[in-house]
Amino acid sequence: MSAKAPAYKRADFFEDIARYLRVELAPDLRDFQLRQTPFLMKLYYRNERVHFEVWVDPGRQQIEIGLDFEDGAESTAAYLAFFDERIVEIKERTGPELELERWTKTWGHFVEVYPIDPLTRERALMIADRMVTVMSVLQPLVEEANIAAAEYTVSTRPYWTRRRKR
Repeated sequence: MSAKAPAYKRADFFEDIARYLRVELAPDLRDFQLRQTPFLMKLYYRNERVHFEVWVDPGRQQIEIGLDFEDGAESTAAYLAFFDERIVEIKERTGPELELERWTKTWGHFVEVYPIDPLTRERALMIADRMVTVMSVLQPLVEEANIAAAEYTVSTRPYWTRRRKR
């Protein structure tokens, strides 16, 4: 009987990416913070709502990588305007696959999409290598933009008890 190789899990995928980034990014970019769910890894520096992302989306059978702006309407608009002015230079450095998109008033992002299969260590290292390029180009520009973080108040009420104002 042959032993079956253990399955490569999303947690392993994200762990391999984070480990690669901590080694391969320039020293001034290695000190990112990390948040992870079973399907999503967020990497950020000062403002968690402006973060790099690796999202494994089994529903759409794809992996999305990029930089998300989820910091409120004013901040998102300012980031999108700043990066739009530099899009030609950015694409010269990252390649044409990276797209800048606005989805809602409060959310925009740079995004690149890859097929999900196969989810292997080799795929993780390929995605990590691409993230090195994306983060190395975009994070210095995030710093240069110097856009103030939006002010948020933290509610002590559970989200399911909060009601929208009509």
